[in-house]
Amino acid sequence: MNATDALWAKKNDTNGAFSWLSLPQHLKDTEGVAGLLWTHWLSPGQRLYLARALSDPSEEAAYRLIRFLGAVHDLGKATPSFQILQGFQYSPDLDRALLEKLEQVGFSGISSLDLPSRSRTPHALAGQVLLDCFGLKEDLACIVGAHHGQPLNDPIGCAHCRSYDNNYKQVTDPADPIHQLWTRTQKAILETALATNGYSSVDDLPRVTQPGQALLSGLLIMADWIASNESYFPLLPLVRTAADNQEDRLIAGWSKWIKSDLWTPQPLFDLTATYEDRFHFSPNPIQTGLADIIEGAEAPGLIILEAPMGIGKTEAALISAEQVAERTGRSGLFFALPTQATSNGIFPRIKDWLDHLAEEADQAVSLRLLHGKAALNPDFSALARQVNLDSEDEHILVNEWFSGRKTASLDDFIVGTVDQVLLLALKQKHLALRHLGLSKKVVVIDEVHAYDAYMSQYLEEALTWLATYGVPVILLSATLPAGQRRKLVQAYLKGKGAKSALPDSAFTSRADAYPLITYTDGDSVLQKDDLAVASKHEVLVRRIEEEDLIPTIKKLMDAGGNIGVVVNTVKRAQALARTCRDLFAEDEVLVLHSAFIATGRMAKEQDLLARIGKGADRPSRQLVIGTQVIEQSLDIDFDVMITDLAPIDLLLQRLGRLHRHHIDRPAAYRDPTLYVVGTSDRFDFEPGASAVYGDYLLIRSQYFLPERIQIPEDISSLVQKVYGEEDVEIEEILINKYVDKKEKHGNIIDKKSEKAKGFRIQDPVLKPTRRRSASLIGWVKNALPNDNEVRAQAQVRDSDESIEVIAVKGLGGGYGLFSENQDISGLIDDPKVAKRLAVNTLRLPRALCYPGLIDKTIEELEAYNRTYLPDWQKTAWLKGALGLVFDDKGQVELSGYRLTYSEDLGLEYERM
Repeated sequence: MNATDALWAKKNDTNGAFSWLSLPQHLKDTEGVAGLLWTHWLSPGQRLYLARALSDPSEEAAYRLIRFLGAVHDLGKATPSFQILQGFQYSPDLDRALLEKLEQVGFSGISSLDLPSRSRTPHALAGQVLLDCFGLKEDLACIVGAHHGQPLNDPIGCAHCRSYDNNYKQVTDPADPIHQLWTRTQKAILETALATNGYSSVDDLPRVTQPGQALLSGLLIMADWIASNESYFPLLPLVRTAADNQEDRLIAGWSKWIKSDLWTPQPLFDLTATYEDRFHFSPNPIQTGLADIIEGAEAPGLIILEAPMGIGKTEAALISAEQVAERTGRSGLFFALPTQATSNGIFPRIKDWLDHLAEEADQAVSLRLLHGKAALNPDFSALARQVNLDSEDEHILVNEWFSGRKTASLDDFIVGTVDQVLLLALKQKHLALRHLGLSKKVVVIDEVHAYDAYMSQYLEEALTWLATYGVPVILLSATLPAGQRRKLVQAYLKGKGAKSALPDSAFTSRADAYPLITYTDGDSVLQKDDLAVASKHEVLVRRIEEEDLIPTIKKLMDAGGNIGVVVNTVKRAQALARTCRDLFAEDEVLVLHSAFIATGRMAKEQDLLARIGKGADRPSRQLVIGTQVIEQSLDIDFDVMITDLAPIDLLLQRLGRLHRHHIDRPAAYRDPTLYVVGTSDRFDFEPGASAVYGDYLLIRSQYFLPERIQIPEDISSLVQKVYGEEDVEIEEILINKYVDKKEKHGNIIDKKSEKAKGFRIQDPVLKPTRRRSASLIGWVKNALPNDNEVRAQAQVRDSDESIEVIAVKGLGGGYGLFSENQDISGLIDDPKVAKRLAVNTLRLPRALCYPGLIDKTIEELEAYNRTYLPDWQKTAWLKGALGLVFDDKGQVELSGYRLTYSEDLGLEYERM
């Protein structure tokens, strides 16, 4: 046995049976998997991009390079500091047996070696240092250093090897035979990797751009994880140093991992037939116009579609995704939405579309719902279990390898919350995997108008990186302020290499043109605004005072019909509902907001859709009181609407639920009418509205709010006025107040923008400069300190941490679900019961979760759960969850507050 074959990479003890993988064997496995990922998993667009990222721009060169990286990625394990690493989960006899192998090939004394500074040379860092010593440039060596998810924060060269020479060479004297043996062994691994991939020396290796390094880093991590999975690549008995047949081993391991085909989108030859096949209707002029734009573009990149609610933007985006995927060599889709609820709502529609695609191509594709509660979604969990399938020949599957938090973004087709895209710009461990996963796909982001100044910082940075990788991005919105539209386009073109801001002449359409498609073709910005809209109508706007709210509701209820009332806070919705329930029959008043148990809210949404959704058998009289959740992707239709004053874009979004469909209505509601509560000539707005939106936007929204709104003609012009710089006529006595509100608004935006930069990665280095290296060194320096998904999502949304509990009600000495009267406290061991219980989550109010109180609340909850719900931690579905048992009055005390829950009004709270 030579010295190299005596090195171990992995070891295990299964009931006294020792097994291992020699380092050369693991490197061969990883090298082979990396090559297969290149050939069979990467999209054509990714392969082309990586080829162009090299100084030797060819796909063959990139293929050889990724295999080479796989063959040297664990070079740092060929060091004494790693080889003496002990296992704590198995017999020390295994460690001794492996050390004896090393002693036998010449590493004398390693069995008794003690290295006090061993932690200073983790094997990923050691691998980068050794490659640097052997002459590899930083752009390649840093990829090896990053293969455990974290690139080095600062440059570390060969001097590190001299500083910790015992860790690298066992003895300090370069003339010592053991020191020399380590050097020869390390160099032999490098030379083998070079030779097997067609390089005569390190000088033959190509240079790689920084974004190329990010993708290669992600690909290397992925290859290493697959090759390290013992189910795919089993360990060997200690007497064997290598597999009998490496090719057979590689094919067998790959076949166990690969589940789906590489999607190969086809050109669309008949748009009408495609729409009818996918969605069972013909395309409208906006959908046709968008398809024509993509067909005529030479290099489609960013596409922004601004069009009225209910016009079919989702379907337009899906067909566009097919087109740009075929044009740019993408092999998947990420469809991002603002919330878990909107993601859940659209998931079945994406599945139906994908079913047609996969069946048409006769391919198996993998689909994933990606958010914190995806496993509890019935549509996704049924798909994951392969139950309730539409046919025996099902083409959509769920690949469980991608179910991990760090691997999920690598899946082929994903529906998820926008956080998953924004995280592309967040400094975080294993960021390269997210870049690799999203660079494979077309990215669609819906409801872009819902993202504030803070989130927009992450969105713009994500767009820059996506553009660098050549990823086509489709943004959907009811309408955007012109300034935001410009920033999004500029961010994308920056990723293409644009260095200067776009001139006004780059945008050929009027800022308030509507509907509007803005798109990039290569480096050019183009717009199309001659898009016909079949449905047009006028909305009457009537302003009413707060004291007129209840009388107006009574008057409208007397006329019958379905009345929607949208207010800005949960507390206001609850108070209003309580008043109205004293005035009308209980079943005539429905309440919908975010402070319901998740299952209760879902049931209420489904009930609402059944009552006033598309094609519903509508009640003769119904009052629905809700918050902003009503404006988010619920396909419901009110005969008349009352709303609190809000920023104009949100008022227009709410209008999308007024006269949404063409149906017969009561005579009193032939003309769509919007009542707006809370306008103020003195700028004294309802406290909840001020707290949520700020007074400046409320002032401008009420100022430009007309008495009649033409839909869709006025949508964009109103938004541009409110978010623009057009002067407003203010009474002299109020000018100072207005200026103060404007300054506060600007300061808030500036602070949000500045705060976002703290953990946001920098722009890609397309060309190195004196100030910025062209490697991944320091890429995620000062990363988010906690590698936690909840904290990461809070970071990109500028939201405080919140607490989610599983809420149950007391039943005698036990407890049950609020929606039932069965005591389930003794059935927690049943996985079906535990899973049903796990869905009943409730988010606690901010009053209990603000930074000064959240730790106390969590401590109190944890103590409560240890005392009253200890069995929960013994079941997989409830492990780590926090439960809260409300008494028979629906009340419980927590952190100095009395919480009250009812199925009618949701969660209420008051300080004790």
